[in-house]
Amino acid sequence: MSENSFVKDQMKELWKENFHDSDEYVDLIFDAYFNPDMVEYEVRDDKVVAALMGVPYKFGNAKNSIKGIYLCGLSTAPDYQRKGIMGALMERFAKRVNRDKYSFLFLIPANDGLQKYYKDRGFVDAFYKVQQHYVSNHNFKREFDNSIQNDPKELQDLKCKRFDTLNVIFVSKSDTISNADNITKIDESLINDVCIFINSREQNRDGMQLIHSVEDCSTAVRECLVSDGRLYAVRDAENKITAVALLYEDKEEKNGRLYYMVSDDDESGYKMLETIKRDFEECGLTVMKYPVRAESATGLWQPFFGAALPEAPAAGAVGEMERGYFPVAHSEVYGMARILNVYEILKFQAGERRDLKYSILAKEGSDPRFMQYKCKNGLVERVDLTDKLSDKEKRQVLMTERDIAEILFRRPDSDPIVEEVMELPPLGGAISMMLD
Repeated sequence: MSENSFVKDQMKELWKENFHDSDEYVDLIFDAYFNPDMVEYEVRDDKVVAALMGVPYKFGNAKNSIKGIYLCGLSTAPDYQRKGIMGALMERFAKRVNRDKYSFLFLIPANDGLQKYYKDRGFVDAFYKVQQHYVSNHNFKREFDNSIQNDPKELQDLKCKRFDTLNVIFVSKSDTISNADNITKIDESLINDVCIFINSREQNRDGMQLIHSVEDCSTAVRECLVSDGRLYAVRDAENKITAVALLYEDKEEKNGRLYYMVSDDDESGYKMLETIKRDFEECGLTVMKYPVRAESATGLWQPFFGAALPEAPAAGAVGEMERGYFPVAHSEVYGMARILNVYEILKFQAGERRDLKYSILAKEGSDPRFMQYKCKNGLVERVDLTDKLSDKEKRQVLMTERDIAEILFRRPDSDPIVEEVMELPPLGGAISMMLD
């Protein structure tokens, strides 16, 4: 057995031991993402006792992009935990990867304890989510009707007619596609069409949002199905896909968790939600939204969601109420990041925001270099001032790479004073369809 095969098999066993995923799931992930150059591991007594895997991802859009590495499967055998092994692996991996090619590492902490663990190792809160909860009697068709009330009558009629012609189908683990008319075996061309649609939509978004390749999309969709989730897709009268959603059902909580959704228009989005809600008639629905923005939610989600009335438990009835959505009240940390290359991230941001103008002096590394970053007209200039500053001037430089990371990756709804003083807005990054 080759060394790579040995490491792969050992890492799979360690993954299953720590995360209790099925063989089918683990095989899917490792077949898609195992790369000897993107793993770090520790062998003791002829056994892999700790390991992590990196998955490269592209962020941005077709015109302006940046690359990061998603760290997943971080696990240590029980007998070797709390010995500093994982922290050492993370440092080795960070030093080994090409920092000109990959500008940051990111991961998703499973709980508050791990969030603190990663913060102690250079990571900062970076990606956020909002969970919007809808009760069982929420009516998305009525919400759609309300959303078009301000349109001219002719446009309202056109949208309603199109809404009625849209067809929603879903794929589940049973390998069947169901709709109102038939049940047929899964069509691989549907999966391919879905992945092309997602990739196309992601290529044309603004900001630092993750872009899945068609292959990544295919793995994410199949991971959803392997994990007993559902893929929903909307087709229009011309058989063109206009919306896609991935959903898990929590049978214990009687709740559907829609963790990814993208649509071409409001008609397709609301048609999707109406169908999903009908499929979970007796359940609630939780919709994940990325990223959190400073302004009120707009478009598909609307700044309202259903909730049980306070008197519902006593009265035995469930009603609806509208409650305003405010990011500062409802956003949660979803992912964390550690910057590898400040310059590349600032260049990316300047490419998205050509109006930015600032000058930053920061110390980088344990044997620090003192770098000045000047931004103007969409360009960033980097100047090494290490040999030009006096010892006194160096002691006065307080900003570090981590400080810059905390500023860039801060919550989009955070105090605007940083932006007002430094003219440095948050990146507003978003990650979705992740292997968490």
